[in-house]
Parts: sequence; C-alpha cells; structure tokens
Amino acid sequence: MANDFPHLFSPFTLGGMTLKNRLVALPAGTSMAANGVPTHGDTEHFERLAAGGVGLIIGGATVVHPTTTLRSRKLVEAYIDEFVPATAAKVEVIHSHGAKFIGQLCHLGREFIGGESDAPPSAPSPIKTARDAYPPHELTIAEIEDIVEGWRISTANLVKAGVDGAEIHAAHGYLPAQFMSPLTNQRTDSFGGSFENRMRFPRLVIEAMRSVMPTGFVLGVRLSGEEEIPGGMQIDDCVRIAENMTELGVDYFSITHGTRGKYVKDSTSEDAVAIPSASKVRAATGIPTLVGQRIRDAATADHAIKSGHVDMVGMARALIADPDLPIKSQTGRLGEIRGCLGINQDCRAFDPHLHCAVNAEVGRGRHPGIGVISPRTKEVFVIGGGPAGLEAARVAAGRGHRVTLFERDTDLGGAVRVAAAAPHRAALVDIIDYLGRELKRLKVDVNLGAEIDADDLADIHSSADHVIVATGSRPAELPIELSARAAATVDDVLSGRVPEVESRRAVVFDKADGFWPAYSAAEALVLQGWHVTFVTALPALVSRIPAESATPLLGRLGDAGVEFKICHDLVVPEDSASPLILRPVFGRGDTTVDGVLTVWHQPRVPMSNLGLAPGESVSVIGDCVAPRRISHAIAEGYRTGAEL
Repeated sequence: MANDFPHLFSPFTLGGMTLKNRLVALPAGTSMAANGVPTHGDTEHFERLAAGGVGLIIGGATVVHPTTTLRSRKLVEAYIDEFVPATAAKVEVIHSHGAKFIGQLCHLGREFIGGESDAPPSAPSPIKTARDAYPPHELTIAEIEDIVEGWRISTANLVKAGVDGAEIHAAHGYLPAQFMSPLTNQRTDSFGGSFENRMRFPRLVIEAMRSVMPTGFVLGVRLSGEEEIPGGMQIDDCVRIAENMTELGVDYFSITHGTRGKYVKDSTSEDAVAIPSASKVRAATGIPTLVGQRIRDAATADHAIKSGHVDMVGMARALIADPDLPIKSQTGRLGEIRGCLGINQDCRAFDPHLHCAVNAEVGRGRHPGIGVISPRTKEVFVIGGGPAGLEAARVAAGRGHRVTLFERDTDLGGAVRVAAAAPHRAALVDIIDYLGRELKRLKVDVNLGAEIDADDLADIHSSADHVIVATGSRPAELPIELSARAAATVDDVLSGRVPEVESRRAVVFDKADGFWPAYSAAEALVLQGWHVTFVTALPALVSRIPAESATPLLGRLGDAGVEFKICHDLVVPEDSASPLILRPVFGRGDTTVDGVLTVWHQPRVPMSNLGLAPGESVSVIGDCVAPRRISHAIAEGYRTGAEL
C-alpha cells in the first residue's frame, strides 16, 4: 500500500487509547436527532466517516443541560437516558471500522446558533451578543452548580455508551469561554474578576467529569486560539488557559479560531489558519494537540505533524465532501478526492439537517444503485457539461453504462466556471475539475465544442437508450432601455467584457436575488479601480449568502468604498441622455446618477431543453429546469445516474 503521508497515517497513543492514524473527523453536528436522541441517519453518517479511514471521530456538539436545548430538539442531548442506547449503537459501528469516538459536550450559554429555545439564554453576565435578539440571564451560583452537574451526568452517559472519551467545547464563545473571557464575564463573585476566578467554572466542569471517568477514558478541551472579535481572547490568553488546564489532567487540546459566525472559514480565508496557534499551545503545555479549520488535504496535515506543530490534524467539511479522503490519500488516489469548496451553503444551512453542496449522499443516504453494476448496460447520452450533467455521467458510468457527453463550450463547467472567476471564489471550479477527472477515469466519451441542436436529436434517439438533458442556464437579457447605455451582465464583468466608462463609476443593481452574482461583480469592479454603488430592491443586503461569508464579504466591499442602497429600484429612462433614477421601494425621494456603467443582475434563465420532455428514456435536470444552486444540480445528477 502506497503511503505518501507517513506522519499523518502513523499510529498515535492518546491517553488510554491507540489511534490507527492521526487524521481526525472534527465535530460537525448533523441535526439528525429526534427529541434529543441521535437517529439512524445520524449513525449512518458517522459510520460513513469511520469507513472512510479516519483514526478518530469527535461527535458534534452534544448539549449537557435543558437550559441549552433548541425548541426543535435537533441537538443531541447527552443528559437524557435515551441518549445512551442510541449512542452505543453509533459507537459500535464506528469501532467496527477501526476508528475511535469521542463525544463533545457543550453548553451554548448566551448563544443560540440560529434556533429558538424555550429556555432563556444564560451567561456569566447579562451581556447581549450582536447575533441574538435577547440579552442573557445572569446565572446564579446555584444554576452554575446545576449546569456542572449536567456535565457530570452527560459524561457518565458517554461512559455507559462505550464512548472512548469526552471533549469540553470551550471554544467559539460558548459558555466555558464566556466564563474565561473578561469581555463576557463581568461578575464580581467567586466566578469572575481574577483569572483564577474566571477559570473556576471550567475547573469545576473538569473535576465533575473526571469523577465519573474510568481509567483510560480520554478528556480533551477545544479552545479558540484567537476569538477574532474586538476585545476577545487571543493566543496569549489561550496558552495561559491551556497551561492551567494541563495541571487539571487534560489529555489533549483541540485548537481552532473564531467565535460563532466566524469559526467556519469560507473560501476567502487562508487555509490552515490555526496551525501557528496550535503550535504555541503544544510548545507551552507538552500536551498532545489537535488542530483543524480549513485544512483540506493530507499534504497540509502531514506537514503540520512532520514539522512538530501538532500531533493530530482534524478536518470537518473536507470529510463531509468526501468521507473516503483518508483511504484515497493513503493509497495514492489523490485525483479521486472530491474536495470541499468552502462555500458554507448546505453544510451550514441545516435544512432540516446536514447536507453538502458536492456530496449528494450527505443528509440523503447512499442511493441503492451506487456501487452496483446495472444488470443491463445502457447507451447513455448526456447533453451539457455543467455540474448536473457531469455528476449524472459520473454516476451512470460507475454503474457500468456506456456514457457519451456533449458540451457546446470548449471547457466543462457551465455557469460554475464563470462564477469561479469572481474574487475569492476560484475554489468553485474544484468540483468541475474533480468530475472531469472522474469522467476520464471511468472512460466517459467527452465531446467539447459539440453543440447539440434539434436536428441532432433523431440521431441521438436512434443510438441511445437514455438521454440526459442538462443544458444549464444563461444570464437574463439586459432591459432594452439599457441598449444605448454602457451596460453589462454579471457574466460580462466576471469574464472581462466590461464597456469602458470615463468616470470609472458603476452602479451594480441586484433586482431580487440576494445571492453571490451581483456582489461578485461589485467586488470584481472595485478591485479593478471602479467606484461602485450597489443598489438592491430587497430590504436587506446579502440576504441569501451564508452567514459566515456575508460578514467578510460586506467588510471587503465596505473597505473598498462601495456605497450601498437597499430598498431602491433602478429606473432606466427611455431617453438614453437622461440619468438613471434610484427610486425608493417604500416612500419617496428619487435620486439620479449619470455617466456610469450599469451592471444589471436578475436571476439566470433556463437554456433550451431541446424540446425533450422527461419520460422513460429522457431525463431533464439542473438549471435547464430551473436555475438554482450547485447542490441542486449535483443532487439531481446523482439521483438520475443512480436510477439508470
């Protein structure tokens, strides 16, 4: 067996257990819980991770007390009796694949992660977050003691379930971090003020947990090396906290960055951003250290271990995108890895639970046709080389069918390739590159620059058993009133086809989308030296962009001098010599703007489906049905290919 990453794929002893390798599946909750109990779908997800070859899995945040549950009860609740048998079943299947399992225990404190609760938010001090509607209740000492007891009960339940260890979630601004930080802890009693007092709560939690842990049961703590908020804790604080916890008998530290809304780094962030912080914690404590956060490949992970920065490396989204990343990396099949795009769309939406933009099996389960050769080999023609057509071709070829794909452009990718030309969005093309490699490996006949029209259909029908139409979408036409003005679509801007305007001023108008395209055009223009006014008829900015991406995007645009006007329509007078009119959607008070480039964005429109209707021998999928997201295209392509 080839192994180009000997440090990552070497055994490691952690506390009382030996890991088969140092690659860790980081905590990433599935929201597949009913009444606080993991469901069969949750167990299937974790079994899939274990089967992919990781040495250790750390479960997603599992709450320890009724004061931190969501109304939906989609967070797993470790303190209830029903948790034990369901978790024991999960542990059994994880162990059957040679992986170990650690349960992460959490109290959110004043944070409610976007979900309503029937309990009030609670915290060391009644300091409201910028994200939530209500200031928290200040915990009494009796309430603090009751929450500590919840940690003890939850740990005891982990032990009963056969879990290998427990991790305290003391990162990302949750309750332990709220006690440790002077920014959020302004108490004057024995739980606030001095460093020793602020450490009293996590110390009591550790002592309570240790009181029910058998010998060899591992105890870890997750810390934010940098909270990345004004006045928040930084690496020196993290090191001091870690040194203090080392004296209390912690077995490992897991180091990350950020607080809620900042810790899931999108594609605009640097890769492996937390490694320097983890290295400092390891050097200061001598305790085994795990690092994660936007680490997407085995080479980065192996280098971090080889260089002595950390002992273990964790991945979350990369393993959601491809659970087989470990075994593929270890056996030299790097080209077969489906990479994470870092776009935070489906994995962070939890609608109603975990999904993935590029892995259709996440949240849906594996289709029974996958991995099974079809009893009858079919001749399959795919028209369109965007994500829907490519995924359908990949899956159909994997089923043993003979697949031929036609793409009218000279490159695969369709609208995704254009979107990937936007600033900070180049990773989007990774899914196209992966699918292209897979089609080559599976010997799909790919024809580029091959536009299929209605006249070709008779020949196709005569030689194909099944036709998959995935012709995609195109930009909406610009309003006729703009024909005599300097105007462009988003695709024009991202493809470098922008009319020159002497003033170098542009108005980017987003009629009603709220997603990336218009914002990407605005960012592309400001990076080219344009002054941009961003106008939208919607009542809010970035309303459909994932939360972890929205704040850094608006920060970049604001720093670049973009002016924003929400709740405004853009009116184009018929007289091309007249200035554009910005008209409030609500109220009065038109303003005008003249001598500008107008970038007009409306949602894309379907391309022709060649007049073919879905039927027994025809499938129509992706944007040519209705323009949507990458995840919809991938899911429809996956399902279509699996059902052939």
